[in-house]
Amino acid sequence: MDLRRRRTKQQRIRGSLAGLWATLSGLLVIGVSAASLAANDLATIQSNISSPIIIDVRSPQEFATGSIEGAVNLPLKGLPDSLLSEGIELDEEVVVYCRSGRRSAQAKTVLKAAGFELVFDGGPMSQLEGVLNDSDS
Repeated sequence: MDLRRRRTKQQRIRGSLAGLWATLSGLLVIGVSAASLAANDLATIQSNISSPIIIDVRSPQEFATGSIEGAVNLPLKGLPDSLLSEGIELDEEVVVYCRSGRRSAQAKTVLKAAGFELVFDGGPMSQLEGVLNDSDS
């Protein structure tokens, strides 16, 4: 292998590694941002919301394994149309949640863009359950 070919191969590997690092760094920042936004919404849910509509944006299969009491299963891929077909108004208080918090963050973005005014990201189901149980006390 001549020297020119070896350098080209090394440059491609470096470029690939740099791209991978940039992607992973971006995902970390997005994850941290989504987590902090959900935490802010959880504080609002706990202190200011009395009886929101609780939407589980997981798949029907995930929903069947357990959910928050009173939650309606409307998977992320069907939003926002599924909320409208359920008769949920744009100005009603809606809390979305999922398993990890990723889909609930996406759901909030989709619903806000569709004109829903009072959408709150409940984040992961386990976290939202704790907040709802605390506010019942």
